[in-house]
Amino acid sequence: MNNSTQHRCWILELRRVAYAALALAIMFLPAVVASISAQAQDFTTFDAPGAGASSGQGTLPQNINTAGDIAGFYSDSSTVYHGFVRASDGTITTINAPKGGTAAGEGTFGSDINTAGAVAGYYVDASSVDHGFVRAANGTITSFDAPGAGTNVGQGTAGFAINTAGAIAGDYADASSVYHGFVRAAKGTITSFDAPNAGTGGYQGTFPSGINTAGDIAGYYIDSNSGFHGFVRAANGTITDFDTPDAGIGAYQGTVPVNINTAGDIAGYYIDAGSVYHGFVRARDGAITEFDAPGAGTGVNQGTSGSDINTAGAVTGDYVDGSSVCHGFVRAASGTINTFDAPGAGSGAGTLQGTFPSGINTAGDIAGFYSDASNVYHGFLLAAATKTTTTLTSSPNPSTYGQVVTLTAVVSSSIGAPPNGETVSFMKGTTVLGTGTLSGGSASYMTETLKVGTNSIKAVYGGDSNFAGSTSNVVKQVVEKAGE
Repeated sequence: MNNSTQHRCWILELRRVAYAALALAIMFLPAVVASISAQAQDFTTFDAPGAGASSGQGTLPQNINTAGDIAGFYSDSSTVYHGFVRASDGTITTINAPKGGTAAGEGTFGSDINTAGAVAGYYVDASSVDHGFVRAANGTITSFDAPGAGTNVGQGTAGFAINTAGAIAGDYADASSVYHGFVRAAKGTITSFDAPNAGTGGYQGTFPSGINTAGDIAGYYIDSNSGFHGFVRAANGTITDFDTPDAGIGAYQGTVPVNINTAGDIAGYYIDAGSVYHGFVRARDGAITEFDAPGAGTGVNQGTSGSDINTAGAVTGDYVDGSSVCHGFVRAASGTINTFDAPGAGSGAGTLQGTFPSGINTAGDIAGFYSDASNVYHGFLLAAATKTTTTLTSSPNPSTYGQVVTLTAVVSSSIGAPPNGETVSFMKGTTVLGTGTLSGGSASYMTETLKVGTNSIKAVYGGDSNFAGSTSNVVKQVVEKAGE
């Protein structure tokens, strides 16, 4: 498996070892902006005990829960895989399913963790067949197989997402290597399903990738022409499919949802007609917003990929630049995008080294992994940006038409003011009147062009990777006619 296939495999949905052969053939499912250096951010890097240190080995976190516990997997020096949980205090516990294989490419893969600390995933046995598992917070492991799952090499059952209630969404490959979705209730009942237009050829079918608290499932299906389309399956079983407006319609192009939050908002990416990747958010009402991280490349298999969305609507993911180096990003619900690189991340051109965020929790903490200059993987935790408060005042108020009005915004937080030199925008409705630069937590803008009447003005601080953005109170600036 080359670096390109590893990247898209790990970031998307751990698309199982056997499916990597298909991924290789298809080159893998491979705003206000701030870019902050790694040194200015609260990163914690870590390696699972026993993780290998050769190219393609190492530690690969996959998701993070509300408490800050992280689940994922690592490959050891023999390229055997093991699941793990990293508690919020930094303690790492290895997970090995009882019947997981012990040869290269076999073993246990942790893919998601819920608020109770239960981990869902799959294991590859000694015959290279996949089986789902759930590990309770107390360490008890229960394995399961979806009815109809195949028993040949690369077939079987894989759990990819688990919600608060313990319901698991995943897929299984049948005896013909056609994929089908399933949802497993906390008590063990498994219900399989297929998106209405899913293909029925080998490596086509239905691929769930996320499940929210309500039991709604997001994912994608591959049609008979090997095109990708998004779907959402409501808890009552109703399936709605969708495509982003600019998604390509050729083979191995289209729309790929990756996760769904409590509100029913879906994040993911789409592949356009030029095989370039772009991020998207689909609101519960069906409205789709497309986006690109600043610096994202525009060549084949370059671009932006969303990997998770939290309850506030913040999306994390990665982008591949024009040199095929990967970088992380977080996009606030407002559309503000901040980019980041983990300390120690490789930057070799054409190597797909770099930073790969994989999960974001309610607090905004981001878990993921990075590939170093030797193509070894390491885990990271990026602490959430500190909340800020922006307060706006104006003087004089009221004023007369043509008189200079000074708008002053003060941005504060529990750990002090954001850095000097950052920007605050002063807005009237959706119109930017002008901007000011922070100095000691304060930014000002002077204007003499406000219209007669009451002008509703607010200040917007865009934030950075250490300080969250915030919007001020609305100031009603009264402008009177001159001479009154």
